[in-house]
Amino acid sequence: MGDVRVLHIVSGVASRYGGTTTAVLGLCEALTRFGSVKVEIAATDSDGPNKSLPANTFDGFAYPVHTFPVTGSERWKRSAGLRHWMHANASRFDLFHIHGVWSYSTLVGRRAAQGSGRPFVLSPHGMLSDYSFHRSAALKWAYWRLIERPTAQAAAAIMATSRGEANELQRLRLRAPVRVVPLGVNPEGWSTPPEREALRRRCGAVAGDKPIVLFLSRLHPKKGITDLLLPAFARLKAPAFLAIAGGVDESTPEYLNAIRNECERLGLTKRVALLGAIPPAERWQLFDGAAAFVLPSHQENFGIVVGEAMARGCPVIVSDQVQSCDHVLTADCGRVVPRDIGRVAGAIDDLLGDEQVRSGMGERGRAYATVRFGWDNIAHQFAAVYESCRK
Repeated sequence: MGDVRVLHIVSGVASRYGGTTTAVLGLCEALTRFGSVKVEIAATDSDGPNKSLPANTFDGFAYPVHTFPVTGSERWKRSAGLRHWMHANASRFDLFHIHGVWSYSTLVGRRAAQGSGRPFVLSPHGMLSDYSFHRSAALKWAYWRLIERPTAQAAAAIMATSRGEANELQRLRLRAPVRVVPLGVNPEGWSTPPEREALRRRCGAVAGDKPIVLFLSRLHPKKGITDLLLPAFARLKAPAFLAIAGGVDESTPEYLNAIRNECERLGLTKRVALLGAIPPAERWQLFDGAAAFVLPSHQENFGIVVGEAMARGCPVIVSDQVQSCDHVLTADCGRVVPRDIGRVAGAIDDLLGDEQVRSGMGERGRAYATVRFGWDNIAHQFAAVYESCRK
């Protein structure tokens, strides 16, 4: 296989943009180690409304990251600089990899690829799910027919992160083949030394010696915090403390107050700690001190945080709408439950009640994640897709 030059295109690469940013940077780093794939990233420098990443953010990276200012709608992230650069540089690449939909970068990425006669791969990252289409449904369907459907139809391949996401894509009747490759866990997930007291220190004295249940993700209504997790926690029979870690999603800034209000309504203010955003390097040791990790989301196209918990040997409890749940079942490293308060509470009680069961789940999850979610293995799978698409 000869070298393949791939340009990764994404609307933003700030850490606040969550799983997509984590996936793009992790994949590009692994592809660089792979050797026969040469990668670059083109994105806006957006870091939230009216904010920009510092110019030196990606200094020292093993591959170039080109960022350009937003010159229009922050939500759509229109960038004249991004458009001009891609059209000027398109011929340097063998293939484009477009990440995400519903953004300007997807449109100009497709146009630059087609204008230069280059194939492109599309990773929707769950943004074409039923859940996504139901939000602003009329606007989404109109935009889909006008902009995104032509992009998806022109792709050489569409990458799904799970079988669940692939099944949702099939309903759109696309011509492009759908390939399933999971997301990866960064190497630090295994290499960071364990620290079982890190989570308890963050929670403070109020946690006492109670087992700690961990939620770690963006604070967004789709995560099921106020309508599933907190009511379930209020029903627990076992004594426990809940740590909710994660930054506020900029699309729903009011959700943090909704969480606080629900804690007060349920009488949980002394049993719950809101830890806020956690620096990426410090997230790993939170899993070490958790009796279980819980993610009762209404929709997750993968939920890489589940793989991160598995890599750290932390048993997991997820809803059946977290599309990495098939890995949880295969590895037998936790519980998969419907979106029901009683079932979520029962699963937490079951795990808290048996330390030996939790230990076994943690060991099985770690072993499974080591094989399935290592970025180097995943990079090989992507490299094979790239090679097939440029033939």
